[in-house]
Amino acid sequence: MIRNAQNILKTLLTFLFLNQACSAEVVTYSTADEYLMDTPVVTPYEKVSLDFHSYVSQTKNGSNVNIPALMANVGVYPDFQFYGVFPATLSAPKHQKTNYGYGDVRLGLKYRFVHETESLPSMALYPKITVPSGDASRGLGNNTWIGKFPLWIQKKYGDWRVTTGGGYIVNPSKNKRNYPFGGVLVQFQITPYFMLGNEFFAEGRISDSEGAKLISNFGGSYFFNDHSFLAFSAGHSIAGARKFVAFLGYGITWAPPSH
Repeated sequence: MIRNAQNILKTLLTFLFLNQACSAEVVTYSTADEYLMDTPVVTPYEKVSLDFHSYVSQTKNGSNVNIPALMANVGVYPDFQFYGVFPATLSAPKHQKTNYGYGDVRLGLKYRFVHETESLPSMALYPKITVPSGDASRGLGNNTWIGKFPLWIQKKYGDWRVTTGGGYIVNPSKNKRNYPFGGVLVQFQITPYFMLGNEFFAEGRISDSEGAKLISNFGGSYFFNDHSFLAFSAGHSIAGARKFVAFLGYGITWAPPSH
C-alpha cells in the first residue's frame, strides 16, 4: 500500500511538470492547506477551487497520511467562503497494524469582516468542524467531532505578506485535550507565479501522549497558469514534542465567464 501511494505521487508530479504553462497571472494566494495556519483572504464570490493532495503527520506514536484527499473552497457569497476536505487516510501507528480507508471530513466557513487598507490588515473568522466519518477503531478517525475556532490577520508590505493569529481547538474524544494554537507566517512573492514562505506554529498539549510543540514549516506555491497550481511544504518541531509534517497538492480553480 505504501508503494502504491508512492507511485501515485510520482505519477502526479510527472503530470504536473510535463504540463507546466509558460506564463501566469499575478498570484495573490494559494487556496491549499500547505501551511498549518490559514489566510484571512477568502475565495472570491462564485469562484471554486479544488485541491488534490497528500498530507503527512508523523510523531513518536506513528504516522498518519491523507492520500489521496480532496479539498474544496467555494466563494458562496462576498466575504464568505465554504471549505471542505474529504480524505482517504492511511494510519500507521508504531508497532501496530497499518489501516487504510475513509477518514474524518472537515468542514468550515470563513468570514472576512475587515478588508485590508493602507493602515488596517485583513481579518477573518474561520471556524472548522471535523466530522467523525472515519472508523476510529482502525485509527482512521477521532470518534467524536472536533471544533477549531481561530481569528486570522494578514498585512501586505510590497512583495511580502505577514499572517498571524490563532485560536482554540475543542476535542471531547477520550484521551484528547482542548488546547490553544497560533503562530506567524511570512511569505515572499519571488516571481508573479512563485511564492515561498515559512511559518512558526505553536500548539498546546493535544492528547495524553502528545505534548505541546513549536513547529517551523517551510513551503510555497507555484502557478502553472491562472487556473492551476502546485502547493507544497515540509516542517518539524523545533521545541517540545517531536512532530514532522509535509504537504503536496495540485489545485485547479475556475469561475463563471464574467469573472
